[in-house]
Amino acid sequence: LEVGVPLYAPESQCGPTDDRVPSNDPRVARLMPSACTAWMITDCAKCFLSAGHCGNNTSVQFNVPFSTSGGGLVFPGPEDQYSIDSSSIQSSTGFGNDWQYFGTFANATTGLTAFEAQGDAFDLVSPPSTSGNTIRITGHGTDSTPNLTYNQKQQTHTGPFTANGTPLQYQVDTTGGNSGSPVIWEEGNAAIGVHTNAGCSTSGSGSNSGTNINVGALQLALANPAGVCAAG
Repeated sequence: LEVGVPLYAPESQCGPTDDRVPSNDPRVARLMPSACTAWMITDCAKCFLSAGHCGNNTSVQFNVPFSTSGGGLVFPGPEDQYSIDSSSIQSSTGFGNDWQYFGTFANATTGLTAFEAQGDAFDLVSPPSTSGNTIRITGHGTDSTPNLTYNQKQQTHTGPFTANGTPLQYQVDTTGGNSGSPVIWEEGNAAIGVHTNAGCSTSGSGSNSGTNINVGALQLALANPAGVCAAG
């Protein structure tokens, strides 16, 4: 897989404009080499969730710089990169049951864990009702607006929560590379799922979707961590 080309790259902009803006959520990382998104959670060992279809990866990267003028990925310093423990990986693929749970080793340069360095992680909560609730998607999606330096830099956008089910649905701008992003319940500042699929159109119809955090297989994995995730 060519570095910087997402494993899964659906265009899924909701409406005529891409309204994502640069962000710096310390809980959200770029997953490599798939160029998807991963995020830290408040389990015992402060491990990560992402999308199962992103495949097995080797590292997560925090504090990701802007890309080159041609859109080439720029890596953060070694102090912001964490190696994944392959023995910790549990995953599933398939619409509505697409998730991945894994942990990372302490940083080889600083000796700190990702949580010790970043200082924050997502609480996982059951999705609320759709009425009066907003969804935020934060991740490392592909981009060429306003220029290619925004490509796979962390960005964020909010929009309406349209369906609470299996899967979750929402009208929030995403692109390839956003796969694995947290589906954030804005009012609760907590994660309710994993972003996985396109479905919006530039005309404003449709919704993007993700795996509900309450899916049985994911809950079973969270209750039975492996590798470094079990060490907590």
